[in-house]
Amino acid sequence: MSSVDPVTTEIIRNAFISIANDMNATLIRSAFTPVIYEGKDCSVALLDEFGDVLGQSLGLPLFLGNLEICVKLIAEKHGWDYFQDGDVFYMNDSYMTGTHLNDSTIIMPIFWRGRRVGFAASRAHWLDVGAKDPGTPVDSHEIYQEGTRWGPTRLYDAGKAREDVIDLLRRNSRFGEATIGDMNAQVAAGRTGEARLRALFDRFGAEAISAARD
Repeated sequence: MSSVDPVTTEIIRNAFISIANDMNATLIRSAFTPVIYEGKDCSVALLDEFGDVLGQSLGLPLFLGNLEICVKLIAEKHGWDYFQDGDVFYMNDSYMTGTHLNDSTIIMPIFWRGRRVGFAASRAHWLDVGAKDPGTPVDSHEIYQEGTRWGPTRLYDAGKAREDVIDLLRRNSRFGEATIGDMNAQVAAGRTGEARLRALFDRFGAEAISAARD
């Protein structure tokens, strides 16, 4: 088993957290709606190749520690080889993510030199996801009144945007353009995590990073 010295371990550990902080800053600065850029109703996580948390920024306590399950649910259903470089997944099903339908999760696998080395994940409150009332209804009797339910769905397939799926998201929101704006902010946060993690692997290599993580 590879080993790494304590100083390098601490540098890598803090780099994981710094990457998550950079992702969170990107999300908040890029968001279209004030529930994200003012209310900070969002959270991000950097995960390893099997969906375990490497770093998270400060965020809603409700969101902390439950982004990794979304990655593992996709892998449980389809296998780890299902993820491709350039993929972006969206999901909001409460029975999978653990919170209400407005809390939208974006997941991106991260590849380095042809191998999957991690995931960038974020969750943010979208203003409207097609509920019976604008925003979040407080008198619904079943989940179908709260908006459209999405299991894990590719928004980008190997780097190519699925415009039909993105258009479906837009059409099922009363604030369609803002919804897609917030979606793109989450994608941008994922791209930030991707770039930073790849740079970390370039600097230290896969063996050192795996050893430091362990």
